[in-house]
Amino acid sequence: MIMTEYARTKQKDKPLHEKFEYAQQLFSIVSVDDTGIFELPNSYFSKQFRLSDINFMGVTNSEQAEIINWFSKVLESVPCRFSYIVANEYVDETEFKKEVLYPLAGDKLDTLRHAFNDVISNKLTDAKQGLYQSIYFTLTCKADDMKDARSVFASMDTAIRTAFIDQAAEGIAGSVMSPISTNERMQLLYNFTHIGLHTNFKFDLDEEIKYRRDWLNTISPGSLRFENELFHMNGKVGKVIYIHDYPKVLEADIISKLSQINCTSYISVNNELLPTDVLKKELQRKHMKVGMKIENEKTRNRNQNDYLAEASATLLESNRKIEEFEKEINDEDQHYFNTTITMLFMADDMEHLESIEKKVISSASLKSIEFKNCFAMQKEGINTCLGLGIQEFKHVCNMSSTSVAMFMPYKTQELNDKGGVYYGINQLSKNAIFANKKKLKNRNSLILGQSGSGKSVAAKLETICSYTVYKDDQFIMIDPNADYYELAGIVGGTVISFDPQKQLFVNPLDVDFTGVEYSELEGVIYEKADFIQTLISSCIRRDLNEDELPVLNKAIERVYNDNYATRRQLNGLGNAESEFVIPKHMRSDMVFGNESYTSLSREEQVRQYSPTLQDIYQCLLDMNDMHATHVAKMMDTFVNGSLSLFNHRTNVDLDSRFISFDLSHTQENIRVSAMVVMMEMVRNTIRRNGHDGKWTHVYIDEFHELLGIECVAKFVLKLWKEVRKMSGLMTGITQNMSDLIRSDNDANLSQIFSNTESFFLLSQSTQDKEMLMRFLPSISPAMFAYVDNAVSGTGLLKMGPVTVPFDMIVKKESEIYKIINTDAGVKKTKDVVKDAVDRKEA
Repeated sequence: MIMTEYARTKQKDKPLHEKFEYAQQLFSIVSVDDTGIFELPNSYFSKQFRLSDINFMGVTNSEQAEIINWFSKVLESVPCRFSYIVANEYVDETEFKKEVLYPLAGDKLDTLRHAFNDVISNKLTDAKQGLYQSIYFTLTCKADDMKDARSVFASMDTAIRTAFIDQAAEGIAGSVMSPISTNERMQLLYNFTHIGLHTNFKFDLDEEIKYRRDWLNTISPGSLRFENELFHMNGKVGKVIYIHDYPKVLEADIISKLSQINCTSYISVNNELLPTDVLKKELQRKHMKVGMKIENEKTRNRNQNDYLAEASATLLESNRKIEEFEKEINDEDQHYFNTTITMLFMADDMEHLESIEKKVISSASLKSIEFKNCFAMQKEGINTCLGLGIQEFKHVCNMSSTSVAMFMPYKTQELNDKGGVYYGINQLSKNAIFANKKKLKNRNSLILGQSGSGKSVAAKLETICSYTVYKDDQFIMIDPNADYYELAGIVGGTVISFDPQKQLFVNPLDVDFTGVEYSELEGVIYEKADFIQTLISSCIRRDLNEDELPVLNKAIERVYNDNYATRRQLNGLGNAESEFVIPKHMRSDMVFGNESYTSLSREEQVRQYSPTLQDIYQCLLDMNDMHATHVAKMMDTFVNGSLSLFNHRTNVDLDSRFISFDLSHTQENIRVSAMVVMMEMVRNTIRRNGHDGKWTHVYIDEFHELLGIECVAKFVLKLWKEVRKMSGLMTGITQNMSDLIRSDNDANLSQIFSNTESFFLLSQSTQDKEMLMRFLPSISPAMFAYVDNAVSGTGLLKMGPVTVPFDMIVKKESEIYKIINTDAGVKKTKDVVKDAVDRKEA
């Protein structure tokens, strides 16, 4: 029988082993190359890639249409046979712990790491049951040998990778296509054939060659038996099925629905480009064949004297469909493929397998899809389904590139930064979310949510997790309501309370001259002058006038110039001590002498030798100037009087990794001044850490309160814009967008948002949601459904270009919950802190 060119495109690949006798004959792999290329039977070669997921399920219908069109164009750019696979793969428990859980460091924070790991394990076990979803893309080409195959893949994969990474839709990034090494490909096959055996084996081709092992033996299952409709492998049972009948109208969530079934599964969409001329010839042939049948039927009717009868409705319908298909091919610029879609799933036993199959059939029937078994071809089905690049099983359907694209492999973007902070699980994929804000261009973030939405819990979870992950970083909490007092106790941090009765002081004039040259001194003094002016204005509750400012600046400049010269001289960097006269205003409570000074640590030098408000005050008096004396009198209450809280040397530990500024007991008449001082201390700390190569994390609770005070907002905005250069991360925590806007902050808010790349959005009111949609146009409107009256602890996380819906709910029984909970109805006692500290020190 003569086979048409079209019929040849429907032929399945000839298996390497037509008769199955033992387990090593499972995979039709001839040889492997260290570049990740597999040699297959019939002069085929394949190379596999991993595709990063993109946000498809959480966007609007119009955005989905854009993504489908983009994906169809990507598929049209592939010049060879290809397949893409959505795999729910079992991950061994040991591998899971290595990849997801935080390693213990052997320090006092291991108690917190244990507690966090329990939260992560429980969350993922409930959601995924040890399964992780990946998308693979396999290219298959014809080549003379392995060398030729390398050249062929090198010439095509750059163009295909570029097509994938191009923007999928407005504001939606494309998919990253990463090549999979030989060891990784072999490991994937090994993991499939050894599901549930917990071998912890790592495939290494070099080791196989070194010890002259047959890699085929290594990846083959210990036992394997095929039946007509299923197979048994290492005590598990599996089945391969295929789509036999397709619906008239395709929906884009078919693969998504099938992959949601909780089992080890592989859904493979196998495609081979169908040349347009071959397809046209086939349609012409069929058109002629059906036309002849119609004419024959009409002739038969006429011979029976039935001159009015037409051909049968079936023939006429077939003819109409062919004509429509021909018109579609001629009118539309699309590629066509021979497509076969298969699905493989595994179970523990027959009962479990039947249960899974029922779910698959039920999900498919809702989409008008009919599955059938790969009868007596289970081995061929496995080879076809696992992304080897083989098509030993075929049941083809001619599909346009747009139709193939409707079998969308994408679901949702993932955030999985190695060594990142845990942010719960992705509500769509159920995968863990790990993100590292340090990787962003701008590392500032906002945590926004209604009262009771879980924003304080979210902030504490991020803080604790970051504190245990980034062991050298410093954390500063600005805490108006004493919400972080207990957390400070647990981690052994410092709490700074602006309460005179507690005798805890910080000197706002502290300055670190380490590494500052004379040419840089003017800039340091300028910043200090700006701060001191703001502080004094906040104390007297008005701006300084044109007579007061010059004399104050003159005093500040003199005090800091003298202080700089003195400390350089004491460090042996200036003139000899005998040649240097110490100013009168700097003699109080300082012990001079090179030996005693140089023996002090850097922090001790800053504490003991920085100027105080007393020095500025004394310098003003020493000027014997009317205006200077007037400014000194204004300062008297804040230097010598009842409000002298800020005229003391620092006596708290500012080197602590965790510092909390507690504003809850601050007197109302110095609250604004306390905030100004606090922001200056924060700026000094960030600058010092940045100079030393350390990161600083700053969390500002009740963020809207600070932005609502003009002199404090000035500090916040300046830091918000500059902190990136000093290895700093600022996080603002507040309830409502409307709170920020009502604080006369329209201009400020625009600056905040333009310098922020991370947004932690919890439940929002309708009004706040609409405001956020306006300020964050890069987030699809459909995604905001996840913050519309959301359950406490759930919402949206935007990290740079990636936005995912998160679920960060923590079980009440967990140790972490006892630390972070802030609900008024839950009893909080010092015992929680004491227990945590005892466990930490144990």
